[in-house]
Amino acid sequence: MLNNSEFHILVVDDEPFNIEVVAGFLDMESYKLSYATNGKSALKSVFDNTFDLILLDINMPAMDGFEVCQRLKEDPHTKDIPIIFLSALNDIPTITKAFSMGAADYLSKPFNGLELIARVNTQIQLRKYIRELKDKQNRLAKLASTDTTTGLSNRLHFMSVIKKTTGSIQNYPSNLSLAYICIDHMNKINIMYGYKNGDRVIAKTAKVLKENIRPTDTVARLYGSVIVVLMPKTSLEASLYFIKKIQDTINKTKISTLQITLSIGVAEYKENESLELFIARCENLMEESKKIGGNIISSKTSVLNQ
Repeated sequence: MLNNSEFHILVVDDEPFNIEVVAGFLDMESYKLSYATNGKSALKSVFDNTFDLILLDINMPAMDGFEVCQRLKEDPHTKDIPIIFLSALNDIPTITKAFSMGAADYLSKPFNGLELIARVNTQIQLRKYIRELKDKQNRLAKLASTDTTTGLSNRLHFMSVIKKTTGSIQNYPSNLSLAYICIDHMNKINIMYGYKNGDRVIAKTAKVLKENIRPTDTVARLYGSVIVVLMPKTSLEASLYFIKKIQDTINKTKISTLQITLSIGVAEYKENESLELFIARCENLMEESKKIGGNIISSKTSVLNQ
C-alpha cells in the first residue's frame, strides 16, 4: 500500500503566511511538500519535478493562478496533475471558471483545516488508485508477454516485435537476422531425467542466451525446446559469428551430468520478403541442423559444426 510520503504536493501562493498555514495542516498527513510564491516559479517547479497535486492561489502578481492552470493543462506532460484552487474569491463566475479550466476542486479562503485535509486526501486517494491500477496493468501486460518457465518473451510478444521490425525495414532498410534454436535431444532428457529436469535445461539455456544477447536483440521461447533470437541491424555473417559464440558458451554449460547442445538455423531477412516466409526459412534451417545430428548452425551459405 502506498504511503502519503510518496506523494508530492506543490503549494503556490504569493503570501508566505498562507503557505505556512497550508503546510501546517498538511505536515500532519506526512505528504512531501514543495512551495512557490509566484506563477513563473510554480511552472518551473512543475516542469522540473513530479507532482501528484497542486494547491494553487488565483490572485498573484504578473501571472495569476488561471494562467498557470491553463499552461499546465495545455502541456501533455502536466495536464493530468489535479489542481485545487485556494482563493479568497468565492463568487460563482470565478468558481465556475476554475472548474471549466480543469480544476479538480475549489476551496475558498479562509478555509477550515480539516476540510482542506479532507479535500487533499480525496485527490491523493484517487492518485493512489490510479498508480495501483497502472501497476496491475503493467504486471498483467508483462505476464501476457512472458514465458513462465524461462522468463523470456513468449511467442505472442515475439510476433509483435518481428512484425514491427520488418515493417519498419520497408521504410528504413537495414539488416535483420533471425536464429531459430532447438535444444537437442529434449525428448530423451525428459524421458530419462524427468520433465522437471527438462524444464531446468530449458531455463538454463534461456538464462545463458539472455545474458549474452545485445540490448537491441529480442530472445523468446516459441514452444517446447525452441527459442528464437531476433537481431536487428545485423547481417547474416555477423549473426553467424554472434550465434557461434553463444553456442560455444552453451556447450560449456552443464546441469549435473547433462551436456547441453543446440541445433540452430540462421537466416537474414530479404527485401520485400513476407514475414511468414522469413520465419519458415529460418525454422527449416533449424530442422536441417537437427537432421544432420544436432550441435550445428545451418544457414543458406554454410553449416558450422561444433
